[in-house]
Amino acid sequence: MTDLRLLCFAKGRPGLWEAVCVDLDIAVQAETQDEVLALMRTSIDAYLHSLEAEEPAVRERLLRRRAPWHVRTRLLLGFMWHTLTRRSRDDYRASYELPCHA
Repeated sequence: MTDLRLLCFAKGRPGLWEAVCVDLDIAVQAETQDEVLALMRTSIDAYLHSLEAEEPAVRERLLRRRAPWHVRTRLLLGFMWHTLTRRSRDDYRASYELPCHA
C-alpha cells in the first residue's frame, strides 16, 4: 500500500457546501461542512476501492489523475483571495489534506 496525501478544498454557506479533491478530480456536495467532508472521504474510498479491479498500469495512472488546470487555478486564486480578504468570523471555506492508503 502506498500512502497518499490528497489536497482537498471545501467552500460553502449554510445549507450548501461543495468540496473538491484536486489530486483525484473528485467533487461532492452536501448541506454542511461535516457532511461534505464525510462524503468526500466516502467518495475517495469508493474510488480507491474501484481501482483494485484495474490493471497495475491503469491503476497507477488513475492514482495520479488531477483536476484540470483551470479548476486548480480557480481554486488557487479563490484561496489566495480568501486568505487576503477573510474576516475572523468567516468560516465558510476550508482546505485540508486527506491521508489515505492506496
